[in-house]
Amino acid sequence: MKMYRSGFTLVELLVVIAIIALLISLLIPAIQAARESARRSQCANNMKQLALAMNVYHESMKSLPPGNLILDELRDKACHQAGAVYCGSMGWPVFILAHLEQTSLYDQVHFDALAYTPVTGDICAHENEGGVGDPRNQFVAENMPSVFSCPSTRKLSPYHKDYGVNGDREYPESSDPKDGLFHWNSGIRFSDVKDGLSNTFLLLEASHYHWWKHYGEGEIMKTTLGCNPFFWVNGGGQGYVIVEYGADKSYKLSINTEELENPTKGARGEHPAGINTALCDGSVHFINTKINFDVFSGLFTKSGNENVRLP
Repeated sequence: MKMYRSGFTLVELLVVIAIIALLISLLIPAIQAARESARRSQCANNMKQLALAMNVYHESMKSLPPGNLILDELRDKACHQAGAVYCGSMGWPVFILAHLEQTSLYDQVHFDALAYTPVTGDICAHENEGGVGDPRNQFVAENMPSVFSCPSTRKLSPYHKDYGVNGDREYPESSDPKDGLFHWNSGIRFSDVKDGLSNTFLLLEASHYHWWKHYGEGEIMKTTLGCNPFFWVNGGGQGYVIVEYGADKSYKLSINTEELENPTKGARGEHPAGINTALCDGSVHFINTKINFDVFSGLFTKSGNENVRLP
């Protein structure tokens, strides 16, 4: 009696391997999509906490915190341009720390000193790439709470945040503000928001990892160190998001624009197809990159009388 050895033939083995490879190729995108969905949800939760902290601050102080603040006695220590205060002014994040269960960190902020950043980044904060500012604020700058960091953004530095406040249609550093919610030494009240709290941006994503075209031309370039320091504010407008930019050229800053010569001003994120935003009423919404620009722009003004709503 002949005995036959059971087993796969080479062809059968190759078929099984091909089927397994196909199943893996179908499974990996689903896993990646699930992970990104979780990251996007965490980002939205971060923004919700920041928006609620802003609302609690407003309730206690009767106004929103300043977009960035510098005391009169510190102006000579900061660099200036056209009357605006730049290097080392104190950004909005430190003012809401106590409302983010970060009272111990808040208590270590020296508001009578310039801000500090351990890493300034490239094309965004200062000529130096190392630490800049008053060392008395170094500890706080090096201990940014995770709520300021979007989990979908590439981590070039642990000292930079991924969110910004509604700066205006143009320069938030200007002492001649337009119609946004935050600017230099601002103190806007919700009663000033005539367009409605549910129709006006409070916060938007402003990923510290960004891209731009030098002078709006040529190949797209990426940052190598990141930008948007925790609470250091400089001429690039770190910590703000605006919707129009005009220097030598005029730019409409749509979401994730790649045409911007100054990389630190537009809304940007690394979620597929859009960004998370928070309105003044504390609600959080995901906005598609294809949103009509006039609608997007209208949501920046507090009293522009635009008849716009989120889609």
